Amino acid sequence: MSSGDLSLRSGWKNIVDIEDDFRFPHLIFDFLRQYTCGIYQVKQSSSYAKARLYNHDGEFEYQLSLSNDTILRCRIHSKHSSSTLYYLCIQFDNDDDDDPIKEHYCQCKSGATNLGCCSHITTILWYLGYARHIGWIPSTRTDLFREKLLKC
Repeated sequence: MSSGDLSLRSGWKNIVDIEDDFRFPHLIFDFLRQYTCGIYQVKQSSSYAKARLYNHDGEFEYQLSLSNDTILRCRIHSKHSSSTLYYLCIQFDNDDDDDPIKEHYCQCKSGATNLGCCSHITTILWYLGYARHIGWIPSTRTDLFREKLLKC
């Protein structure tokens, strides 16, 4: 799959429009740490997901390939520039417990790395494969603080 294919409008179906249940592998924390080659990006994933997933409805646009339902595409904002959008792609296998994530690619500068993965890929893997299975709810502490500041 090329970088140009990721940006095409045709050939993809939004996950919310899929009639069957969307199945993404359940990932354990140790797998995430090993796949990302460390813990730093995994620890950053919750704040990035909260900022992009919960503060701005629809920021993560999840889609499956029409030709292969094991290829997920997501459109995500850059961590550093809210005006920059990247497409990323993850190929997964629900039947492989040892190696459920087969390949990944992101259009960001470090997205084509062969060792580990970028923070965009890590956040999507963390959210879809781990956080939603453990009932993760984003912290509201900063939201409450912001509300109090605005009332002053």
